[in-house]
Amino acid sequence: MTRFILAAALALTAGTASAGEITLAKPLAGAALHEGGVDMSVYWTEVDAGYEVVATYQGAADQQASRIAMVLTDGDRVTFGLPGTRGLVYSFARENGAVTVTGTRKGIDLAEG
Repeated sequence: MTRFILAAALALTAGTASAGEITLAKPLAGAALHEGGVDMSVYWTEVDAGYEVVATYQGAADQQASRIAMVLTDGDRVTFGLPGTRGLVYSFARENGAVTVTGTRKGIDLAEG
């Protein structure tokens, strides 16, 4: 019975724990997102192929900052996790001339066999 109650409690708490979001409507107008112990600065510029989105992020204070870049066309969305950031997922989306970045902490789903 205890296992059932524990499994039910975990199922109720699994899923999205919290989310942070920024929207960038102009080129070079950067913003910062702070989610799950990761600090991320994001900006975008126009390039021939679309919008080049550049994000610089750092987890723990003793970690070296890292950078990612991607080109998004209108309607594109990409979602991924960062190395060393378990349970944290980022989504980058371009729509109607703006780029939206969302950081979401995900719960843990457990299965019992």
